[in-house]
Amino acid sequence: MVMKIRLLLLLMLTAAGPVLAQSVYRWVDENGETHYGQSVPPEFADYGYERLGPDGTVRERVEPALPPEELKRRRELRAEQARQEAEQRTQQTRDRMLLATYSSEQDLIDTLETQMTSINSQRTSIRMAVNLVESRFESLIGQAANHSRQGNPVPQPLQASISETRDELRRLRSDLDALNQREERTRERLLADLERYRALTGSAEDG
Repeated sequence: MVMKIRLLLLLMLTAAGPVLAQSVYRWVDENGETHYGQSVPPEFADYGYERLGPDGTVRERVEPALPPEELKRRRELRAEQARQEAEQRTQQTRDRMLLATYSSEQDLIDTLETQMTSINSQRTSIRMAVNLVESRFESLIGQAANHSRQGNPVPQPLQASISETRDELRRLRSDLDALNQREERTRERLLADLERYRALTGSAEDG
């Protein structure tokens, strides 16, 4: 790694020419990442930096001009600013996509209703399957109970059927829970999109 850095520095110095041969600097940003350049950005000048020679060795070291507490505070402030700027860029991208996807509030409302209808249809199908499997499970349990009342062991195939049906019932109920959660997430997301769409377009219609 050291050899790669030194090779990079040599290439930079060779490309820059003899005038800038002594002007390669190394500094660390607020995230702890090391940077190299022909000059130190003003916002990092107070953080301390090093001036490197053509062979990559340190020719000059400039200590931080501020106390550690202030440096820490500034790093945290810059990191927070960077986070906010990233969030703003992300929000701007989402806003552009939102406006490009929907041409009106009604489009959003229609999308919400369509997705809710689809989820309700899936829920109805799963509930019907649950009812059928529950009936089959009760029947199998009844057969096993009859064997037990007659003092006979429950046949192995019947035990296997009971176990498989129980597992199927658990999967169906799990699917139903997952569908209910998806419905909640979908509704919350689309209602949030609707509110944001109204803010972006200056509309205050009640859907």
